[in-house]
Amino acid sequence: MGSFPCQSEAKISREKMLQRCQQQRRSSVQEEGLETQNKNNQECFINHGLALSDLDDERLFIPTARSETSFATPKPKDELDWLAQVPEEGQTYEDYISFLVSRRGRMKPIANAEGLDILLLPIIRSEAEPLKRKGNYSHHLQDWEGPSMEHLVQYTQVFFDRQVRVLPAAQLSVSQPEDVTSSAKKRKTQLRESNKPGAFASKSKFKLYLPQRDGALTAPVPIAGREDPTSDRIQLKVDSLLDELSSYRLSGKHDSHNNNNTKEFCIMAITMIDLFDGPSDLFCAGMAFGGDKVAVFSFKRYHPLIKMHPLYWHNYGYAKTFDGYSYYEDDDQDPKGLSSHPSKISKELAIEFLRRSSKLLTHELGHLYGFDHCIHNRCLMMGTGHLVEDFRAPSNLCGVCLRKLQFRTGCDIVERYKKLSDAFRKMGFVKEEVWTLKQHKHLKRYGH
Repeated sequence: MGSFPCQSEAKISREKMLQRCQQQRRSSVQEEGLETQNKNNQECFINHGLALSDLDDERLFIPTARSETSFATPKPKDELDWLAQVPEEGQTYEDYISFLVSRRGRMKPIANAEGLDILLLPIIRSEAEPLKRKGNYSHHLQDWEGPSMEHLVQYTQVFFDRQVRVLPAAQLSVSQPEDVTSSAKKRKTQLRESNKPGAFASKSKFKLYLPQRDGALTAPVPIAGREDPTSDRIQLKVDSLLDELSSYRLSGKHDSHNNNNTKEFCIMAITMIDLFDGPSDLFCAGMAFGGDKVAVFSFKRYHPLIKMHPLYWHNYGYAKTFDGYSYYEDDDQDPKGLSSHPSKISKELAIEFLRRSSKLLTHELGHLYGFDHCIHNRCLMMGTGHLVEDFRAPSNLCGVCLRKLQFRTGCDIVERYKKLSDAFRKMGFVKEEVWTLKQHKHLKRYGH
């Protein structure tokens, strides 16, 4: 995701975008928070329009002669949008086939047949240094503070037509540096450094313990990261995590189902711990090492109540009500009434949290299956340059990317739409359920 924004040339662009967002909100917000209404026996969320999905366009629900929307990818509206920053070439279906052929030497309708399972690895921060207990290590998923793990697993299984298994949670310990009693001069230096975009960096305080198939935890491995001394907030460096995950997967220590390490397609680490990539990053949603089939991503900044400074990574808080916009307003970079930790959220906000997170999960997994960012139609695989653009992206694949998925996994498209509509209903995604059910009925009607 990168910083939003940190480049001086984007300042004017950002100010204009914030003004447009404020105007949209004034004209459309009726009440604070989420409301529900009944319309044609469907529950629809009323929001101010800043982070609404393309599924809010009523034209998408009109039956057409094709199973997918034909709306083209929207042109960038702002210098901060993804396509305004990145010259994406796009990837056609033919490009995708060539990509697989060049990697594997032959075409194969169900590629990677020996590596089907998707493994999810939760990473949870531990208050104390974890104990290594052979054969007696708990998942510790009771400490998971992210979106529903059960729904994430079920939805991902349907989306990719693959078995998804959750590994025991990895533990991150944050140890205090040896020189706790640092001098007042050094402390002032740290505080001054914390006011810079990169903030205070440390490589020795963060240790990761990974689960083994024998029930124990591995020896701790150091992870690069940074900490803000004024708040004790941390961020982990994403490529440092990926390096360790690559070694972990190749070692085969993780899989109790198959000692030969041939069953899993990938290991996807998910966490509520904040991530970053470059020194000037506000945050990083995640990253994948495609060749090593590992990825890590964080749901931290996808919480529906979070409000963050657009420049300083450690400056954020949690609002009491939801308005769909995650950043501080341009004229109020020190908002009042924010709490340092999120309060318990309502059922409606839990659904919104799950919606955002499930899109991130399936988007990143799409990259591991070899999908580039999509520039053909409005699609889950579109690149996004900031959270406002990210939250607007749809949950569905366009026709081009769906064809890639069908070739790669051999899934039944018609049956997949039916299963997706069932999954959306269980997750509380009303509009997504209606849309996918429409696709299923349309394809069934025309005998596909």
